Amino acid sequence: MTFYPFIEKTNKYLKTVRIIKNYVSFDMVFPESWVIIKKLPENVEILQTETPEGQTLTSFVCQNNKDFINILEKTLDLVIKTNIEREEKERLFKMKVKELQNIFEKEKLDSLKSLKFDLEEFRNIVEDEKEVNERSK
Repeated sequence: MTFYPFIEKTNKYLKTVRIIKNYVSFDMVFPESWVIIKKLPENVEILQTETPEGQTLTSFVCQNNKDFINILEKTLDLVIKTNIEREEKERLFKMKVKELQNIFEKEKLDSLKSLKFDLEEFRNIVEDEKEVNERSK
């Protein structure tokens, strides 16, 4: 058994791994803007403390058991993926707002009045991409 894949995925955030009696604790430091999923698996607990540097240390704790540790690793993977995706969406949103702002600054009012967004077409594109992604799994 190797922890390398887990450590490689979490190396930006993982600070320590501790064995405390019959429990394992993965201690993570995430960016301040990150959120932790509200509904955690039954066997996972979270403890938060402040580090001397003023960061929040989030400890994900479970029993020292192969199945529980696998659940914990999947939970951490979900937390990281969800927050990275949320950050990317926020960056993309800001970029698109800036593009739209530039259009509004450059175009004449009459041209802007005829500007339309076809949300139905957008939904169709998104649905088509979901189908392709599901078929490729």
